[in-house]
Amino acid sequence: MHLLFLTSLLWAASVTLALKVQIVPDGAVERPVDGYEYWHIPNGGSSASATFGSVTVQVSAVDDTLKGGRYKVNQQAATTFLGEWLVGEGMSTDSTTGNKPLQVTVTGLNAGSHTLLAFHNGWDNLSGVSNINVAVNGKTVLSNITQSLRQDSIWTSASSFVTFDVSSSSAIATFTFTPTGSTTDKRAYLNALEFDVQDIHAQPSFPSPSNGDEHADADNGSIALTFKDASSAKSYDIYVSTKSESEAQTATKSSSVYKGNTSSTSYSLTGVSSLNAYWWRVDTVKSDGSVVVGRVWEFRSRQLAFPGADGFGKYARGGRGGQVLRVTTLDDYAAGSTPIKGSFRWAATEVTGPRIIVFDVGGVITLKSRLSIVDKYVTIAGQTAPGKGIVFQGQPLGLSGATDVIIRHVRVRPGKISGDTIDGMGMRGSNYAIFDRCSISWTIDESFSSRDAYNITLQRTLISEPLNVAGHQNYPPGMEGTEHGYAASIGGNAGTFHHNLIAHAEGRSWSMAGGVDNLSFFQGKLSIVNNVVYNYGDRVTDGGAHQVDFINNYYKPGPSSTLHYALKAQYEDNLPGTQQYYCAGNEMPGYFTASSKQVYDGNGAGACWAQVTFSPAPTYQFFLDNPFMPNTIEYQSATEAYKRVLSDVGANVPSLDDHDKRIIKETYSGTTTYTGSYTGKKGIIDDPADVGGLESWPTTTRPSWDKDSNEDGVPDWWDGSTGGTDYTPLDGYLNFLAEPHVFVNTGASVSIALADLASGFKNPTFTASVSSGSVSVSGSTATYKAGLSAAIATMTVDIKDSEGSTWTRIFGIAVLGSGTPVPPSTTSGSTTTMKSPTSTTTSQPPAFTGVSPTWGQYGGIGWTGSTACASGSECTVIPVCIPSAEIGRY
Repeated sequence: MHLLFLTSLLWAASVTLALKVQIVPDGAVERPVDGYEYWHIPNGGSSASATFGSVTVQVSAVDDTLKGGRYKVNQQAATTFLGEWLVGEGMSTDSTTGNKPLQVTVTGLNAGSHTLLAFHNGWDNLSGVSNINVAVNGKTVLSNITQSLRQDSIWTSASSFVTFDVSSSSAIATFTFTPTGSTTDKRAYLNALEFDVQDIHAQPSFPSPSNGDEHADADNGSIALTFKDASSAKSYDIYVSTKSESEAQTATKSSSVYKGNTSSTSYSLTGVSSLNAYWWRVDTVKSDGSVVVGRVWEFRSRQLAFPGADGFGKYARGGRGGQVLRVTTLDDYAAGSTPIKGSFRWAATEVTGPRIIVFDVGGVITLKSRLSIVDKYVTIAGQTAPGKGIVFQGQPLGLSGATDVIIRHVRVRPGKISGDTIDGMGMRGSNYAIFDRCSISWTIDESFSSRDAYNITLQRTLISEPLNVAGHQNYPPGMEGTEHGYAASIGGNAGTFHHNLIAHAEGRSWSMAGGVDNLSFFQGKLSIVNNVVYNYGDRVTDGGAHQVDFINNYYKPGPSSTLHYALKAQYEDNLPGTQQYYCAGNEMPGYFTASSKQVYDGNGAGACWAQVTFSPAPTYQFFLDNPFMPNTIEYQSATEAYKRVLSDVGANVPSLDDHDKRIIKETYSGTTTYTGSYTGKKGIIDDPADVGGLESWPTTTRPSWDKDSNEDGVPDWWDGSTGGTDYTPLDGYLNFLAEPHVFVNTGASVSIALADLASGFKNPTFTASVSSGSVSVSGSTATYKAGLSAAIATMTVDIKDSEGSTWTRIFGIAVLGSGTPVPPSTTSGSTTTMKSPTSTTTSQPPAFTGVSPTWGQYGGIGWTGSTACASGSECTVIPVCIPSAEIGRY
């Protein structure tokens, strides 16, 4: 709302750093705005004061008490690019009818001239709000300013702007905001205070990229900086800094950050990198030559979280550029207890700021309480864990209101250890997050949830065996046998769920939990694409959301499956808005194919149908002919996706654990191995003990050869490559580890089991080529011969099966110097049946220079004398040489 002011100030050259204060009432969700002091003022008092540096500010209700409020739609918005959080809450008087003033006093400002910009935006559901007068030190300087109501930006919200002088730092300046009382509501509203800034309505507004946007599209290295013109502007001076906000705020035309003058409301910025933050300022040059210094806006350009990231969460920043934190112990502590430095909980919840969490230890972490990440910029690199990797049990691991988080290659198997009704992983209320190749099982409530989230992706994650009848707390005596083996409740604005495998779940495969927004309209934009669901029980995909793309999913009935459809759109509430779907290309072998009619009436078999349980039914169309979210993900036909998912899903580096191998094998063969001890349902279990509990998971530590001398997260053997533009060497290393890979010494050879790359393909054949060294393929085994120089090589594997399906996969090869011992490969070797638990292996190969060879059976415990490979079992025998000091680490 543009206002007329009695006074304004034009600053030409130097700029004073501003003090900005966000006023926060009782009961509001924590929504601090960057660049503002966060001042919480409780209800009920006549005044409140706070000191910021040397400046003390007091807010008082004259002849009344203070009472805050918020407009939920603004205050709980996903972002505050336009200032939604700032103007969506604030402080007023308790009385709504008395024309009681609000008063602000300030001390501690330097002697001289100053300004105050105050925002006045109401939050209640009213037909109108009062005008106000503004007085400075008892003298009225602004009259009949119209306050705004429920505006969602700092530019459309009402504001007052005044100038004033102080004689010394001890002088008191007083500002009184008095309602004029012509409406039913007779309050003055105060959302925020900004000292020593300029009149917001004399500056450019509505920037693009928006202020605070950290996912701006500058994919080609350039971006157009645009803004809405300011009144009386002749031209604009443009400033851009990659150093700091203060540099951009104080820069003059003699500064290197000055980019020039333009008469346009757009400036093309080139050389943009996602590794930098950009602070930019646009000053208004008036026709008389005077200059109004602009506000400083910030943006960063988007970057794929990692190669292969897809969907709405693919631009999650994670902890890129932040500190590297090492998990050095498997110990945990309950939330609120004394932190254990080096533990995962310490790294995930105690440390703040951008961070990348790597594991120097592998094994089982038994969580003592729920672990929720609630802040920004976190990468959890489960692929760095040595040995079999990392698994969490006992309690859930997930996000709650977090932003820009990447989690890869972790396993969460809570089980019944805690005695609590617990879930597995989740992204509730989070924004820009991606989970990649995780494994979740043995939960009691549900395995995964993402209600009220924004811009998220769950991809290539294996959800299996949620516990069905396991003492869920919601079922009182008489209902103890109620089944609750539920996979996932998914929400998101928007959320992508692709190339995941759900197996042996009684229900919620998936449950669409779109929910409603703050105005009670249906919400949720869900892209459910290329997923595989096997041996579902009495529920499949149901629930509802505002817009859903349900495309090319593969639902495979198992012995406990009772339904012959994939999605049931449930219409249960006559709420405002719509719930609509696009259903195409889905398959259920034996019942319908991708070319079958996808939408049907619910009788018999078909992919999708609508169930309406209230009257009169909605009159709008339920199923549409075109997707809502086209071109947001790369996908395949349902059959091709089935093969690719089974070949690459779950926490599969350094290798899949035995549990997930079994799940994939059962899905492929259409079989089950175990039954529920309570229900007797095949494949759908009630207790981890039904499948033998958690498998053997030895504690392992990072071997000494894998040292990181400067502790930057990148081991000394890494060649420094980044894997792409605007990635760092640490990104390159982490992304190498996250994909199938092997280690080999210079001049040596290694065998690679290619069948592991094509678990879902029928009778696959393989061809391969490499970027360096040489490779030959015999059947399903590739033999790679390394060159004489250390390098990071890639092997391109082309897969073709007997049904004509094809796929190309990339396999990483780290060629290490001859003095570096190579760890046992999880993808190479020969399979043999051990006749007894002996430590004898094949004949000793040529001596390895510089180390003492020790030979024995590799079974996950050690080399010499290992008995991990029982009589009659199949074990992988790998003739490899390691230093004697490293015995037991593998």
